[in-house]
Formats: sequence, C-alpha cells, structure tokens
Amino acid sequence: EVPTDRDVAVICRSGGRSAQVVGYLLSNGWGQVRNADGGMRQWVAVGKPVVTGDGQPGQVI
Repeated sequence: EVPTDRDVAVICRSGGRSAQVVGYLLSNGWGQVRNADGGMRQWVAVGKPVVTGDGQPGQVI
C-alpha cells in the first residue's frame, strides 16, 4: 500500500523503473511522489550508506 497523505520516495537500482512507477502514481492521484534520480547506484556513488535490514553493510548489485 502506498500512502496518499505524505511524501513517498520511490527508488530502484538505476532510477528508470522507479521513474515509471512515479509517473503511474502521479497519473492516478498521488501528488506527493518523487523519484530518487540515479537510483541506488547514484546513492552509492555519492557516498551514502547501504545497510541490510539487520544493520549490516549491504551492496547494490
């Protein structure tokens, strides 16, 4: 379920699929939706951390 009452960030590995999802959501009534441009690859490239659900170091594959 995607909330409609607050900001929603959509992210994938490179930003393409998440951009499609954002387009779909915007055309179907969501107004507070943003794409993470460049995806997780860009996230890692600018030095942001990647961790697993249990707090261990993660990786983007």
